[in-house]
Amino acid sequence: MSRLLTRELMDLRSKARAFARDVVRPRRLEAYENPPFLIEMNQLMGKEGFFRTMLPKTKGGSESGVMGAMLVIEELARECPALAMAAMLQMSSASNMLRNPAAAARWFEGTASGTLSASSAFTDPVGITNYKEHPEIAKRDGTDYVVNGVRWFVTQGMFADVIRVGGIVEDDMHLFWIDRQQPGVKITPMPKMGIGAPWGCLELTDVRVPAELVSDLSAMVKDRELINVNGAGAASTHFISALSLGLADGAWEKTDAFLRERTFRDQPLASMQALQHKLVRMKQQIEAGRSMLYDAAHLVDAGQGDIILDHLLKPFVTEMAADVARECVTLHGGRGYLRSAGIEVYLRDAIGCLIGECSTDQHYSTVANLMGMPGAEPGAF
Repeated sequence: MSRLLTRELMDLRSKARAFARDVVRPRRLEAYENPPFLIEMNQLMGKEGFFRTMLPKTKGGSESGVMGAMLVIEELARECPALAMAAMLQMSSASNMLRNPAAAARWFEGTASGTLSASSAFTDPVGITNYKEHPEIAKRDGTDYVVNGVRWFVTQGMFADVIRVGGIVEDDMHLFWIDRQQPGVKITPMPKMGIGAPWGCLELTDVRVPAELVSDLSAMVKDRELINVNGAGAASTHFISALSLGLADGAWEKTDAFLRERTFRDQPLASMQALQHKLVRMKQQIEAGRSMLYDAAHLVDAGQGDIILDHLLKPFVTEMAADVARECVTLHGGRGYLRSAGIEVYLRDAIGCLIGECSTDQHYSTVANLMGMPGAEPGAF
């Protein structure tokens, strides 16, 4: 049942696939060196309506749910996981803004249309879920909060217009909506292994944020403990899993085409049984991951979400994608190691997916906690 799609969802998938093939594919490697390219693509994706996939129709959305968002991200990631990451961020930022009227009034329409680039900053240098050691990020001062702190791996940070910053205040999690241009905001490049052009290191020095642009997230983290594993932590598993699935399928498709074209002793490499079996085994794992992801997304949209499935999903699909990407690089031989061939980027991006949105062991610890195993703590290493 998980593979069944409505006509509307199939049309959305076709639209995203055509955009990825016709617009992104010819220039996809620019995403790894060229922030202006990412800005341009955000604007084009916004015009296509991709960032409104989950939004209510009253806000110009298509109400396509989690399943619709997963299809868009999967198709974009076939050609360029960096753009899929951008779509993830724009979609989630627009949705989150609707929960804060002041933020929505200032930035929602620009974020949903792609004319503004949104960023997310939750990773403290001590560790994103190491809440016991997180320094307090802000203090209340009259009608404002004064924010001081550092955040790593700020996606789209180098060109963001608005940044949502998460941090501990009086032992509870809070979310701050911050204008990139306001005094005290500094972002410097943070070179990394993959997933697009350099992200940013965010430094906040006495940044004043009005109280109406601050949301209380104590329902997620309270008294420095993660108390809600059904919320944003679970939702993000669908996004990163869809990205990883598209990444694996994109690498596989390019490798299948290469092995059919490349010859040895006048025979295509794909005629060799050993290589055929490698392709088939990879395809088997990709389709298993797709079934798992689509099942989880359909359940959420039906109001029957399975939280254990959500947390098992991410490690399974991301590890599968890393295995597929590694195999695809080696099947290309020396060419696979060339950046110009455009295959090694899949492996670099896949490694990032193993880490992003919490590691495999953190999700396994969460599942162990949900299963009532003695001493198991959610999100623990």
